[in-house]
Amino acid sequence: MKDFQLRNDTRLLLRHDPRPDLALLTAHKKVLLVYGGTSVKDNGCYADVQSAVSQGGGTLCELSGASRELSEVQRGIAQVKEQSIELIIGVGGAQVMDCAKLIALGCCHEQDLWDFVKMRKDPYGQAKLPLILMPTYPSSGSEYGLGAVCTDERTGDFGCAYGIAADTALLVPKYAFTLGRELTAYTGLVTLVQLCAAILGDHNPVSYDIGIAVIRRVLEATRTLQHEPLDEDARGVILYGAALSTSGTLGLGKEDNYAYEIYELEFIPEVLFKASYRHSLTTIFPRFLLAQSACHAEDVRRLLTDAFGFEGPVDDSVQRLVDLFAGLGVSMYFEGQASESAIAQVPVHGSLDAKQIALLIRSCLKES
Repeated sequence: MKDFQLRNDTRLLLRHDPRPDLALLTAHKKVLLVYGGTSVKDNGCYADVQSAVSQGGGTLCELSGASRELSEVQRGIAQVKEQSIELIIGVGGAQVMDCAKLIALGCCHEQDLWDFVKMRKDPYGQAKLPLILMPTYPSSGSEYGLGAVCTDERTGDFGCAYGIAADTALLVPKYAFTLGRELTAYTGLVTLVQLCAAILGDHNPVSYDIGIAVIRRVLEATRTLQHEPLDEDARGVILYGAALSTSGTLGLGKEDNYAYEIYELEFIPEVLFKASYRHSLTTIFPRFLLAQSACHAEDVRRLLTDAFGFEGPVDDSVQRLVDLFAGLGVSMYFEGQASESAIAQVPVHGSLDAKQIALLIRSCLKES
């Protein structure tokens, strides 16, 4: 068995009612609630945080419209300093939670923030404000992982600070009840893809088998939610699965990290077709497996068989996977066209060459 190290930086709590925990965690503190749009008010999260902070004798300040844009992170850092904030709560999807992470770190290291984003400096273990994260759109696992993506639309630059851990992550299934059918399907499928990336090429028999078991449960939960959208257990399975996908407890026996290259490739459709992360990641995934099977055929076949029950040639199994995802109500193609040169202009680092990447992306186009 290959050497490995497990970490446990974040306390993970699944709660049907998070208010008692929040009241204790925020007691007598000045709190900044970081969120995106109005969905946190529609799903009840905003009211729960407001009630809990008040019950604990704290003071609640707000930063709405949060995103992974550097300008938004800087706006949050300025507000932390102006209002003497003592604790940050980030509620929402990946962009909001990443923003909250970067604010918590950046208010202690403002001049070095972009160096952390570009990985010129390691943020792990560096001073930051206390941080609570609550996903209301489950799938990214940002609440339990160490990564925080940041972009600068003024320059087109982007990066990922890797090493920022929340102190507490609160998983609350009821906050996902307001998601429609398509978004609900995406919560399960993005979680499933991230779990697959975590265990593809994993030769640790324990962590691999755990990953397979979670993938199967997430797929089952995703199917259940198609006809029972208020099933809290199914929502909870996806929330927990998303957290596990970034927890560092899977993929302990990887000899090569080629599976994680999907996170670089998924950025290409974001740039070229303005695709969302969820659409890009799920659409690319089956074709990514096909591309990687050229050098890692045994790993890919094993995953397709163990996780999905698909036997036979890889290309046939990949098409079955495309059909499976589409059958759950998501689009598995991008609208538009892209030349090989246009695709090559988006920087990607990994094992696939320019022609392989271009073929992969163009196989995802509706016109191809």
